Amino acid sequence: MPYTSDSHEFDQLTVQYPKAKKILAEGDSWFSYPRRFFVFGAASNVVDHLGKGSKYVIYSTASNGDEALSMLSGEQKHAMMKRIKANAYDFILFSGGGNDIVGRFDFDHFVAEKQPGMTALDCINKQRLTRKLNQLEATYEELIERVAQYSVNQNTKIVTHTYDFAIPTKKGFELFDIFPVGESWMYPILMDRKITDSQEQRLIARTILIAFKDKLITIQGKYQDRFHVVDTQGLLAGNQWRNEIHPTPAGFKLIARKIADALESLG
Repeated sequence: MPYTSDSHEFDQLTVQYPKAKKILAEGDSWFSYPRRFFVFGAASNVVDHLGKGSKYVIYSTASNGDEALSMLSGEQKHAMMKRIKANAYDFILFSGGGNDIVGRFDFDHFVAEKQPGMTALDCINKQRLTRKLNQLEATYEELIERVAQYSVNQNTKIVTHTYDFAIPTKKGFELFDIFPVGESWMYPILMDRKITDSQEQRLIARTILIAFKDKLITIQGKYQDRFHVVDTQGLLAGNQWRNEIHPTPAGFKLIARKIADALESLG
């Protein structure tokens, strides 16, 4: 499979597949979610699906739970800059922002307790959400401008995606899709905030994720030559969610296919 997290193996793959597009994939669990049996089983994230065949050679540094802000700071930032200075990547695939807005210690920061007379949308703390979205805008702009400055390939394009509408549920990570290991967090937070109607729960998650998509589209408008957003919202059916915030392998395949179409159109 032509993707790796090892620099030596990446070099070997670029020789083995000289016509393949070279990609650096940095991101969260949408790029690194484990297969059902870790090594075996259906491809279970976007990079798994894109890595099939010989069209792309992918160096993946994605990690479950990563936040966009952390990817562009400290050692992670330094490591990324070193990589783009050392290799002429055609694309940087970036999956970041989901954990920053619907992750632990963030989603609950944006949602207030529902009081009598309040609608579900009244429960969203718009000031806090706006502040976080502005942080993410600055982070993405930092990424774009650093790639422009440090990339050995001055034509490297950055491609990111929106997050589809996560469905608050009790279901968290399950080992082998059988044994509960991790817990969900959106659902219990919403229940604790007295937002118990499932449609209202979905509306809150949807509204926050749309706000993030709108921010990404705004950034794309500023950097059209370098930054491209693949809108994957509304793509998945209800039965294509593996748990609260991760699609099934079939769901990830749909997302990967749309990203692949975008990569093809960008050359």
